Amino acid sequence: MRRLLGFFKKEIIALVRDPVLLIAVMVMPAVQLVVYSGAITLEANNLRLAVDSAPNDFIMEKIYNHAIGSGWFVRAPDTSDDCISAVQSGNADVAIVAPSDGLTRGAIRGNGEIQILIDSMNILKAQSIEAYLQGVVLSTMRELNMAPNATPLQFDLRILFNPQLNTRWFMVPSMIAILVFLSLLILITISITKEKESGTIETLVAAPVSKYDIILGKVLPYIAVTFLIMLSILLVGLVVFKIPFVGSGFAFVIGYFVFCVPASGIAVWLSDYTRTQQQALLGVVIVAFLMLMLSGAMIPTENMPRLLQYISYANPLSHYAYMVRNIILKGSDIAYFCRQCAYMLAAGAVIWFFAIRKFKTTL
Repeated sequence: MRRLLGFFKKEIIALVRDPVLLIAVMVMPAVQLVVYSGAITLEANNLRLAVDSAPNDFIMEKIYNHAIGSGWFVRAPDTSDDCISAVQSGNADVAIVAPSDGLTRGAIRGNGEIQILIDSMNILKAQSIEAYLQGVVLSTMRELNMAPNATPLQFDLRILFNPQLNTRWFMVPSMIAILVFLSLLILITISITKEKESGTIETLVAAPVSKYDIILGKVLPYIAVTFLIMLSILLVGLVVFKIPFVGSGFAFVIGYFVFCVPASGIAVWLSDYTRTQQQALLGVVIVAFLMLMLSGAMIPTENMPRLLQYISYANPLSHYAYMVRNIILKGSDIAYFCRQCAYMLAAGAVIWFFAIRKFKTTL
C-alpha cells in the first residue's frame, strides 16, 4: 500500500510541476465543453434567403417576411444578381423564385408555383430547408385565411450541386480538408518537438544555419508528404465513392499550398510550447478538435452562436474546408476562390509572426 501511495504522490507531483500538461488536463475539458455545446447542433439556422419576385407581389412578400421572422432564415447579403447566381456564388443558401407574372396572380388563378433553389453543399442544411419553407407557407396561408387543403401554392424544388443529397458527396471533401490539416499538424509538431526532447536541436544550433533554415527544413518536407496524402485521399473519393470533380484541378492544388501557410504556422507555433512528444500529441488533440468543431467541415458555422461564428471566421481550416467543397462539387468561381485564399494568407501571416517570434533554437 505504501508503494502504491508513493507512486501516486510521484505522479501527482510530476503533473503539478508540468504547467502545460496541468492546464491541458484540468482546464481544457471545461473549455471544450463550452465550445462544443455551442458549436454542435444539427438544427439549421441563419439560412441565407434570396427572393426573385415583382415588387408588388403581395403573397410573395408575405412569405418572405414570415421566413425572415421565423428565425430560420436571414436576408442574403447580396441579392443584386439573379437567384441562381446568388446560390452559385455562395451568397445564398436557398432562393425562392416567383412566377414571372407574380405569385399573387398565379394564386388567384389557382396555379401559383414557387420555384425553390437549394444549395445542397451542406446536406444538414439542405434537408431542413424544404420543411422550414413548408411551415412558413402554412403560416402565411393561415394569415391570409386560405385553406391548407385547397391551397393554390405549389413547390417546384430544385436541389443544386448534390441532387441526391448523397452524404458521401458532403463528407469526402470535408475529410480531405480535415486530414490534410491533421497530417500537417502532427508531422511538423512532432518533428520539431522530437528534436527538443532528444537534444539534437543543439547540433542544429551549432551548425551555420539560421532559425529560418531550421523551420523551413522541418516544414517543407512534410508539406510535400501531405500533398501526396491529399492526392491519395482524393483518388479514393473519386474512384471508390464516385465523387464528382466539377472545378479546376489547378485551383485545387493552389488552394492546398495556400492553406499550408497557416496550417504549418499553427504546427510550428504549437511546437514552441511543447518540450516532449507527449505534450505535443496532447496539444495536437486539443488544437485539432477545437479547430475542427469551429471549421464548418462537419457542423454548419451558421448554426453556432454569434461569438463562435466570429471565431470560425478567423479559423483557416474553415475557409479551406469550404473552398475544397466548392471546388469539388460546385466549381468555385475565381472571386470566391481568391477571397478564401486572401483570408487564409492573412491568417497565416499573423500566425507565422507569433510562431517565429516565439521559436527557440535552444533548450
